[in-house]
Amino acid sequence: MNKAQLLSALLIATLSVSLLSCGPSMKVTTSWVNKEKIPAEPIKSVFIIAFTDNMELRMHLENDFAAAAEKKGIKTYKSMDVIGPVDIKLIAPVKDVFLKKLQDLNCETVFTVALVHEISETKYVPSSSVSYSPYSYGAYGGYGGYGAYGPYGGFGGYYGYAVNTVTTPGYYTTDKKYFIESKLFNLKTDDLLLSVQSKAENPSGIEKSSKQYTTMVMDEIKSMNLQKK
Repeated sequence: MNKAQLLSALLIATLSVSLLSCGPSMKVTTSWVNKEKIPAEPIKSVFIIAFTDNMELRMHLENDFAAAAEKKGIKTYKSMDVIGPVDIKLIAPVKDVFLKKLQDLNCETVFTVALVHEISETKYVPSSSVSYSPYSYGAYGGYGGYGAYGPYGGFGGYYGYAVNTVTTPGYYTTDKKYFIESKLFNLKTDDLLLSVQSKAENPSGIEKSSKQYTTMVMDEIKSMNLQKK
């Protein structure tokens, strides 16, 4: 392998790693809309709550969905503003008080985001080599011309040997898969209006993943054609 071939191989390897790691892989797996229960009039208000104990993630999800809803002229309320950055689990014992608070706000609907399942898979990626050529036998005996240049040889001779061996050591990698669902409820009737289930693989960052997830779910809701049957 000459220098040009080596650079080409390294470039391909670099691009391959970049493509595999560039951002989260996210997709909708299933969605459902209850057209029998969709209100005849457009929804005017929504309370948004992300069921996660990760406060940074909760903040981004609620902010991103609120921004998307407000673009459609919907009045939004976020749990981070209404109940503050408290542990979501603390809401359960005071559910009635929480629901009363939502009614006092005159919210028509509640939009929820929840992580329903998480899988971590660790696997070993074995080492690999592009190619291998033995270091040339020296003019006076010994590999690399040790007889002529000593045990270290000259750079010019060793360069040809080194560039012909490109080795990637083995390593362990962990893949993370998250199954997430978003739901919209009619607060007055307690009816489930729609549901979107999604899968995310190896999300790379909270802020970026939140925006991507929000855009994906909002696009899916738009495709549902929410009109009363």
